[in-house]
Amino acid sequence: MLLLQLAISSVAFAQVFPAENSSVNYRLVGFSFPAEKGITEYSIEIAIGNCTNDAAFGKNKRQTLHTATSRVVAEVPFFGREYTWRTSYYSKGKTHFSRLHHFSSIISGEVDSAVTRLSILKGAEKYKDAYVFADGSNALYNMSGKPVWYLPLTGKLAPKKNKVMDLKLTPQGTITFLLGQNIYEVNYNGDILWEGPDNGKTTRDSNAHYHHEFTRLHNGHYMVLGNDFVKMPHAVTTDNGNAKKTDSIAAFGTVVEYDEKGSVVWSWKALDFFRQVPAQYQASDLYDPKAPQGTDDVHENAFYFDEAERVVYVSFKNISSILKVKYPEGNVVAAYGKLSGFAGANTARLFCGQHSCKTTADGKLCLFNNNSCNKGALPQILFFDQPANSHDTLKMVWQYTCTFDDVIAHKQEEARSVKGDTNYPAAESLASYGTFSKGGNLISLPDSSVFASICGPYGKMFLISPDKKILWSALLETWNPYDRKWDDLINYKANIVADPKDIERLIWNAVPK
Repeated sequence: MLLLQLAISSVAFAQVFPAENSSVNYRLVGFSFPAEKGITEYSIEIAIGNCTNDAAFGKNKRQTLHTATSRVVAEVPFFGREYTWRTSYYSKGKTHFSRLHHFSSIISGEVDSAVTRLSILKGAEKYKDAYVFADGSNALYNMSGKPVWYLPLTGKLAPKKNKVMDLKLTPQGTITFLLGQNIYEVNYNGDILWEGPDNGKTTRDSNAHYHHEFTRLHNGHYMVLGNDFVKMPHAVTTDNGNAKKTDSIAAFGTVVEYDEKGSVVWSWKALDFFRQVPAQYQASDLYDPKAPQGTDDVHENAFYFDEAERVVYVSFKNISSILKVKYPEGNVVAAYGKLSGFAGANTARLFCGQHSCKTTADGKLCLFNNNSCNKGALPQILFFDQPANSHDTLKMVWQYTCTFDDVIAHKQEEARSVKGDTNYPAAESLASYGTFSKGGNLISLPDSSVFASICGPYGKMFLISPDKKILWSALLETWNPYDRKWDDLINYKANIVADPKDIERLIWNAVPK
């Protein structure tokens, strides 16, 4: 059973946690209790069920943990069960026991294995103690595919058909995500700590139109994508060959930085940039006068703030381009991709329909390439050396083409396991899924391994080594009761927490002190 112990033994909590008779949204539990002077070893005993006396407790005891401090993190076996626990220590020839404490772990469809599951396609070895957030199921998983936490969508967070997106850990030991066009920060218990203002301070209407990516920075500020909707003129060619101008509504992205009070401290508008260079704008793929609606829906779909270099990278899916914006000045210092004629380096199409642009510790640009210009082409993970000057171009230094052999093998095994069930289809081929066109995420880890997730049509996520060996892979699935089979559960983004100490910090940040 997983056991994470705090290295600092001098920290003591004045109260018992989990609180008596509390209901929690996790089974990776932080247990804390008052320390006893001079005691350097404690035991925590955990029983399943609501035990009211020592006899019942002894009969149902399931786990015994040993810790040198007055707090410890451990997995209890199940969601949807009640638990009883107590602490003990040995002093002066006698074992001392605390009273019995009680709590319950609530089950939800997100973590009910009959409804949702993370199927392990290849087990982890190197990162077996990591955790993964999957926003397709609003849950946190260990590397064995077992859920340990889920986001309670109640009260203000009631989804109302909106989907949680970009669920991830912050440097402050909290969790951020988008829900519809709102942005939130919560603690491990699901309590809302911060929510984004929706007052249109950076747009032309009363809505901020948050989308795609939301991040808390190391300085405590928040950075998010928004949209600014404006009328755009187009020269449209009609069927008889005559041209006429029409207007359409176009979405131009913004990158907005808020402080902890919700005040805007910095923003960058894509529209301002494109309007400053009309000649290049007309010459680029951004604007096509022959297209019925033009192509000015640039679809800003990701950003990354390199806080050390003070540069913001902004990804535009529909024009297969990435702009490099100097912070806080706001000037574009490079344009990578299809855009032509702009200041900075220009690059032939090395990626198309890309997502999730980031930089590595040594300054490489990395991105998830959906490769959507080529029907049937597989998505890729790409790493580039950035140009040394404006006369140079991106240089690809590493690439990996995503494979689905493990997914197909998994589906074939599923089909074989349901013998005689005519409602269970044969394993689908990769070709039946068509072009990959949206989503995807990647995270470069300190040892140069890469964690990636594929949004649509699969919910696959995986870890790959620098020499392109799969270290771990999994598939997010949901049960289809009508066809009696497991369907792919689309996961917009998965995010890895490679260091389990970061999860431990998340847990203790939510415990009253």
